[in-house]
Amino acid sequence: MKLDHIQLAMPEGEEEKARSFFSGILGMVEDEKPYPLNERGGCWFRKGGVILHIGVDKNYSPQKKAHPAFVVPNLNELEKKLKEKDFEAVWDGALQHRTRFYSSDPFGNRIEFMKDGDGFSQK
Repeated sequence: MKLDHIQLAMPEGEEEKARSFFSGILGMVEDEKPYPLNERGGCWFRKGGVILHIGVDKNYSPQKKAHPAFVVPNLNELEKKLKEKDFEAVWDGALQHRTRFYSSDPFGNRIEFMKDGDGFSQK
């Protein structure tokens, strides 16, 4: 099995906030949404093997618990970028083999960021 993409939701008409966060801060590249999906609003992004779709939800409510977790090469650098743009980074040391923190996108969706190279062995 292989993961194709992750989808998060956002309120209608907030595409520029999504671009500012996912491209501007996280360095993701925006993909063009194909017709007819482009008429629904939202944005698609990718970086490396990660594909992220941000879809419009007219009854939007942020995800405070469910979340994607992204592995990044430099957590401290990302934390600095997030704080410069007034996003909080909450470090979590609960897992001995993971260096990580949580933040939120501009819509309040929880996102976890992990240090590259940390983790458990895969079986």
